[in-house]
Amino acid sequence: MNGEWTMDKRAHGEVDIVDFQLFPRCGRFVAAAAPLALVALTAGWLFLGASLVRAVALWCALALLASCWAILGVSVVRGAGRSRRETYRWAVRAASVSSDRGERAVPSKMNGTRWLSARLAGAMVAVPTLLALWVTLAAADARGTGTSALLAEADAVIEQRPVVKIENEAAEGSSRVAAATSDLTVLLPSATGGRAVPATFQAATKRRLSIGSELYVAYAPAHPELGAIGDDQREDVERQLDGRAVQFGDAWTIAGFWALATLGPLIYWWRKESLRRPPRTVGSDWKALRVTVTGTVQHTDAPPPGSAEAADEKKRRDNTRVLRCLVLEGREQRVPFHAQMAGEPAGAVLTGAQGWLLWHPDQRRGRDVLADLVGDDGWQLPGAVPAQVAEQMEEAGVMGAPHPDPEHRVQLLDLGAGWLATASALLLAGITVALGCLTVLLLVPDSGAWRVWTAAGGVLALLVTFTAHGVSRMDRSGDATV
Repeated sequence: MNGEWTMDKRAHGEVDIVDFQLFPRCGRFVAAAAPLALVALTAGWLFLGASLVRAVALWCALALLASCWAILGVSVVRGAGRSRRETYRWAVRAASVSSDRGERAVPSKMNGTRWLSARLAGAMVAVPTLLALWVTLAAADARGTGTSALLAEADAVIEQRPVVKIENEAAEGSSRVAAATSDLTVLLPSATGGRAVPATFQAATKRRLSIGSELYVAYAPAHPELGAIGDDQREDVERQLDGRAVQFGDAWTIAGFWALATLGPLIYWWRKESLRRPPRTVGSDWKALRVTVTGTVQHTDAPPPGSAEAADEKKRRDNTRVLRCLVLEGREQRVPFHAQMAGEPAGAVLTGAQGWLLWHPDQRRGRDVLADLVGDDGWQLPGAVPAQVAEQMEEAGVMGAPHPDPEHRVQLLDLGAGWLATASALLLAGITVALGCLTVLLLVPDSGAWRVWTAAGGVLALLVTFTAHGVSRMDRSGDATV
C-alpha cells in the first residue's frame, strides 16, 4: 500500500504529503543507535584511559549521536508537531492490506514484535545512561591532560617530593585539614646532574599543604623539562598518567548506580510487562472471539478476594493495576485489551474496527495473557488481556476455536512507529542544547566548576524541554502517553 498520505488541509492550512514509511525506519535507527552510543561513551570514560580504543569509541559514538540529531531535525522540518492521533492513523493505514476473505478469515501465522519492545527498551537504557555519563564527565578531573600524556610517553616515574612553593590556594575552609586547590612547585633532579629543575602544577589535595609537605609527583627523569603532575593520593597521579576521567573507586560507584537504575527496571519490565513475542502459528488450541472496537476504558485489575496478593489491604493496593485499554465487544462481552499505545488516540482511530481477538491460554507474561487483535483490514495489533478476564471468558464459554487460513496474511500494526513525526521545534532545540553540552564535556580537556554547571545545564535543558513538550501534547490531545 502506498505510504504517502495527504494530511487534512483544514487542519494544517495546506496539503502536506509525508512519506510515513521513512519514519519507522528512521525511528528504529535512532532507538538503536542513541542508547548504543551512550553506553559506549559511559563505559569508555568510566574504565578506559586515554587510548586509541577510547578515541575510536568517542568519535564513533559522537557520529551516531550526530546522525540521530540530524534525523530528528529532518523529521521536525518534514512533519513537525504531528499529533499522536495522526501518526496512529498513518500507522493503521500503512498496516492495512486489502482483504476479500470475509469476516471469518483468521491468519495462520502471527508476526513477532521485535521492534515494538526494542524501542521502549532503548529508551529505558538511554535515560539513566545519559545521566551516568553526565555525572562522569562533571566529576572528571582533566588537570594536566597535556602534561600527563607527554609524561606517560616519556616513561614517567612517581616519587614523593617536598613542596617548595604554594600559590593561588583556594581552600574549602580555614582548618589545616580542609581540602584545597593550589598551584604547587616542586624541584625535580636534573638529567645531567646539575641544578634542580622547578616544576609547577595544579593539584586538588585532601588537606591544605605547607612548604615542605611531601606529595606524590610524576615526572620523566630523562626529561625534567616536560614538567610534572602531582597529588597527595598516589592513585590519583596514576589515574592522570593513564588518562582516566575518574578514579576506579568512583568509576565503580557510578557504574553500580548506573546498573541499578538501568538493568533492574529493564529486566523487570522485560520479564513482566513487555509485549515481546516470537512469530507463532495459530492452531486449534488457540481461542478466538469476533469483536468490535468500541472505545477506551480505564480498567482496574485487582487481585481476586482470597488470593495471596489480596491477603490484606496493603498487598491488595500494591498488586492492583490501572490499565488504559481498548474496549472490545463480542458476544455480549466487554474485553479490556491493552498494548504499547496511548489510549485516547488509539481509541479514536480504531473505534468501529472489526476483527478477531486471538490468544493461546498458555502464553502468559506476568498477570496477562498475550493476545492479538487482528483487524479485517489485515493488520495485527499485539497486546494483552488481564488473566482474570481471560479466565472468566473461557469459563463463560464465549471463546471459540479459530479456523486459520494459510493464505491469509496480516501486517504488524506498530502504533508508535511514527514517534519521530510528533517531534517539535522545541524538542529539537532542547536536544541540541543538551548535545552541545555533552560534546563540550567530552572534547574540552579542562577541569573546574564549569564542568558541573555545563552538565547541570544539559540535564536542565532536557527536563524543561520534555516537560514543556509533554504539556503541549496534553493540551492538544488530552493524552501524553508514549
